[in-house]
Order: sequence, then structure tokens, then C-alpha cells
Amino acid sequence: MFSGQGTGDSLGLIVLIAACALAGVSIALLIFAVGMAARRSSAQMTAIIDDAQRTLRRERAKNESAGEGALMGAVAILLPLAKALPLDSIRQSLSERYARAGWPGGYSDDEIFTMSLLVGLVIAVPLMLIIAAANPLAAPLGLIGILVGPGLVSSHYNSRGVEREKSIGRTIPFVLDLLVLTMRAGASLQIAMERVTIDYAKHPIGEEFRSTLQDIELGVPTKDAFRNLAKRVPLPVIRGFVDDLIQSEELGRPLADTLERLSDQVRVRRVQDAVDTAGKSKVMVLVPGMLVFIATLIVLFAPFVMRFVYSDEFN
Repeated sequence: MFSGQGTGDSLGLIVLIAACALAGVSIALLIFAVGMAARRSSAQMTAIIDDAQRTLRRERAKNESAGEGALMGAVAILLPLAKALPLDSIRQSLSERYARAGWPGGYSDDEIFTMSLLVGLVIAVPLMLIIAAANPLAAPLGLIGILVGPGLVSSHYNSRGVEREKSIGRTIPFVLDLLVLTMRAGASLQIAMERVTIDYAKHPIGEEFRSTLQDIELGVPTKDAFRNLAKRVPLPVIRGFVDDLIQSEELGRPLADTLERLSDQVRVRRVQDAVDTAGKSKVMVLVPGMLVFIATLIVLFAPFVMRFVYSDEFN
């Protein structure tokens, strides 16, 4: 009797353990599924916001330039072919550099890749004609020029991205001062940012602030809109600006005081960077200075040396 009761208790314990394990696995799978769904939803939302920003920039580019329509027509012809090419690494590299440049023109990643192939064709066709004039059988070698197109486009947007970040870094102290003055006058942060977009309409910082305001108008939470700004402009000063804004809102600190303190920190950092640059310049100038000094000594003492040498020969 006791043996049967012990067996029943053991069986019940095993069933209980199995049920707990099954419940734990189910909960873990549920959490994983919810996390994946949230990540997928966040990625989709980010893609939608990026597409909206590119569309707005494309409309501005069309209004500012009459040649955009002709360029887009040529790109549309080659777009199906470009999508079919298995060159994902080149496409990803162009996408990163294009994003760093601030999406000028508002093109999609596929359109930028197609544009790079179009540039390559513009180089390849004259190259093929030149080679064909020398040796018709070697004319297909001119197709190598197509590979030059993505490199040129990538280098172009990389240079634009570097200049854009430098321009934003130089301007951000004045932008912070403008934000502080506007908010000290009683305006809200969004109104102060609108003031920046007006005063810096043709500047990258004005365009980025305009994009942030457009994100907020599209329904993006303010914190996420500023985080998107930090992603578009991955500069330490912009990340500090965004982090301080978010922290001030969470802790209830006055934004004007936070921005004023950040402006002072940026100015001190710029002075330190200028001192470091001056120190490096001294080291770089030292070697040419020594060469000039040695050349000057040679010019000054060469006549005496030559006279001494020739005087010994004559004697």
C-alpha cells in the first residue's frame, strides 16, 4: 500500500516538474516572440520615417533643381537591372555613405546604386571607344569602367559626409546660443527649433532640425525623434545634445539651463581642440623648419667652404 502511494507521489512530482518546465519554456518563447515583434515593428517604423524624410528631401531637390527630373528618368530605366545584380556589399557601402551625407536629393538606396552604375556607364562607353580605335578585339575591356562608377559615387558622398559633419560641429555652439536665447524669451523647444530652421535654412544643421520637427509632426515621440537626430548625425556634440535634452525632460530640469551649460562645454572643448591642433601644427612645422635652417646654413657657409677647398688645391 505504501509502495503504491510512493509511486503515485513520485509520478505526481514528475508531472508537476514537467508542467513547470513546459510553462517556463512557453513563457520564454512568448517573451522572445514579443521582443522580435517589437523589434520588427520598430524597424518598420524607422524605415517608414526614413522614407518620409527622403520623400520630403526629394521634393525640395526637385523644386531647387530642374535637372533632377532628367536624372531620375535615366535612373528609372536602369533601376530594374540594378536591383537584379547581386552586389549587396557595394549597395550597403553606398547606403552608409549616402546616409552620412544627409540623403541629398532624397534618393532610395537602390536609386543611389543605380546612379553609380550610370556613372560607370558614362565612363565605360568613351573608354570602350578609345580602346576600340586601337584594337577592336580589346574593346570589351572598357567595361571595367563600370566598376569605377560606384567608387566615384562612394568617394563623393563620403567627402560630402565629412564636410557636413565638420560644418555641423562648427555651427552647433551658435545654434545652442540661439536656442537658449529663444527659450529664455519664453518660447518652447519646438518653437526655438523652428527659429533655427529659419535662420539656418541652407545649412545642414537647419535641415536636420527640420527633419526632427517633421518626425514629431508625423507622430513620432519626442525622445525618439531626437534619437533619430543622433543617428543621422553621429557626432559626440549631437549625442550630448540629445542625451541632455532627454535627461532634462525626464528629471524636470529647465531646458534653457541645460542647453546653456552644454554650450559652455562645447566652447571649452573647441578651445581645447584648437590648442591640440596648434600643438600638432608646431610638430609638423618643425621638420620643414629644420630643413630650411640647414639650407640657410649651406647658402651662408658654402662660399667659405668652397674657397677653403680650392685654396688648398691651388697651394
